[in-house]
Amino acid sequence: MASDAEERLDNELALVLAMYPDQVTWDAHSREATFRLPNASLKLRLQDDYLTTGRPVIVSASVGKSDISDQVRERIMEEFGPGEEILDSTIMIFDELAAHHELEASSQSPEEELSYSSATSYGSESSGGGDATIIVWLHHLLNTNKRKLALSPDPSVSGITKPGYPGVLVYSGPAKAVREHVNDLKGQNWAAFQVRLEVDEAWEFSHGSGVREVEAMGDVVAAVGEARKADFMQAMKIK
Repeated sequence: MASDAEERLDNELALVLAMYPDQVTWDAHSREATFRLPNASLKLRLQDDYLTTGRPVIVSASVGKSDISDQVRERIMEEFGPGEEILDSTIMIFDELAAHHELEASSQSPEEELSYSSATSYGSESSGGGDATIIVWLHHLLNTNKRKLALSPDPSVSGITKPGYPGVLVYSGPAKAVREHVNDLKGQNWAAFQVRLEVDEAWEFSHGSGVREVEAMGDVVAAVGEARKADFMQAMKIK
């Protein structure tokens, strides 16, 4: 009979492989997972103590010819405790660091680097009429009061929230109500709050109306559906 840790690992691997079918490979013999981007790669070893007392071991993490292993290790040590399911979060940390490294390598100024967030800001000057969908990336969403607030927009707004590291918020509905809710949330104290996507159209979710909290990134992908999967993954910087 499989142990609790083995069952949790099997479930987590199934989720990550479903999220990144063309980018993640898993070698059960070496217990190594590899995540590949066109110009970057991450290799993790999940030792026997993972999901009990340990964290993933960073075997290698590179962007082009640059080694960013230490940066990935530091972020993991800072943001996660031992025994947590953090494969998808580790991949997202690596993806974020890799993207930042490539921006620095291309000698973009800080203003240029911030242009994406500015262009898709919740504070855009578009009219309040019509519909809107906004996706927000948070460094983390753990505080109970914040989680309740995230789940309590105007009844006309629907969406998904994912707590943990990172936090994810997806809201859709009447533009005025969506933007007001995002502005209310932005007023809270966050380690990081980034609007990753804002479009003037409504999205449908698998659960129908209202805002639901889900447990993992794969659940968000399932909730937005195949029609919006690519848009969501691009906003989350999942290649």
